[in-house]
Amino acid sequence: MTEAPQAGPVAGRARRDAGKVRWAIVGASQIARSWVARAIQSVPDAELVAVVSRSAARGRAFADDLGIPVSATSLKSLLAETAIDAVYVSTNNDRHRDDTLEAAAAGLHVLCEKPLGLTLYDAVEMARTCDRAGVVLATNHHMRGAATHRAIRDLVLTGQIGRPLAARVMYCEYLPKELQTWRTKDKAQGGVIYDLTVHNVDVLRFVLADEPVEVMSMKASSLIGENGVEDQVQSIVNFASGLIAYMHEGQVFAHHETALEIHGTEGSVYGRGILDEAPSGRVYVRRGTEMTEIPVEPANLYATTIAQFDAAVLHGDRPAATGWDGVASLATALAVRRSAQEGVRVSVPRFEENPPVPVA
Repeated sequence: MTEAPQAGPVAGRARRDAGKVRWAIVGASQIARSWVARAIQSVPDAELVAVVSRSAARGRAFADDLGIPVSATSLKSLLAETAIDAVYVSTNNDRHRDDTLEAAAAGLHVLCEKPLGLTLYDAVEMARTCDRAGVVLATNHHMRGAATHRAIRDLVLTGQIGRPLAARVMYCEYLPKELQTWRTKDKAQGGVIYDLTVHNVDVLRFVLADEPVEVMSMKASSLIGENGVEDQVQSIVNFASGLIAYMHEGQVFAHHETALEIHGTEGSVYGRGILDEAPSGRVYVRRGTEMTEIPVEPANLYATTIAQFDAAVLHGDRPAATGWDGVASLATALAVRRSAQEGVRVSVPRFEENPPVPVA
């Protein structure tokens, strides 16, 4: 996919401190509470000033627990009282489009949780709307902030394992009981494909600098998925370079180690325990029978993502994962979904700059 250009900060936008990005969280979610709020608060050029939740009680509790000055029940009511520059959209999957478009219409920059939307039509509309509004849209593919993933990308792209031939990525975990709600029951927005497949696709795109072109997949409702909602899926993915990748995503594996492997003509890279919210895991290079660990300095994935987003807003830099990266990961995930449903090989659509909006 050729990405449409990401716009820099909106010219002339008033801000209290031109050296800081004033943030609001839209959606008092578990991931916002556990990781993103504190990540924003840890970044020097970021200031977390508000949370928006349709539940006043939930929003107030969230704000009190995390020391956030303002809570509101809508973005409109917040903007009437409080100046902000950017929002982190952390609502349910089916609200990402509307919340992002509302923020863009208000001239706000947006970091949207994955998946960017539920349909390719929605995701492309979101990316195009933000581009035209002159605001930054980024997708919260937080794995790009992991020092382990950046080390693997550097090893691959600098040719230290030769030409990549094959890859395997396994993001298998056990979804906590408290999250087994719409994620495991709602056929429209739940399931492991929207939850984890988008991550694995983005991981491969990031470390390989390559694009998926075709997928073949199988899914299952093995343990916690209800109403036909899948809780694991396995796929074979062909890439533009000719590389073949295997992906496995699951929400039912309490004892499965996450892993990423890239196998090349001159060596292999192994990442063990590296697909997580926490800065964890190790990276190894194998040549022949010799395995060498690559030193990696752990860093908070979300803080790295926020810092890059702020640099995009303040200085016109590129965020870790753009809106168009979110379109790309969703396009492949939807191809996986269709392949698993129909039992066929499915081509992954690609978009050029300023693409036409797909048919809804």
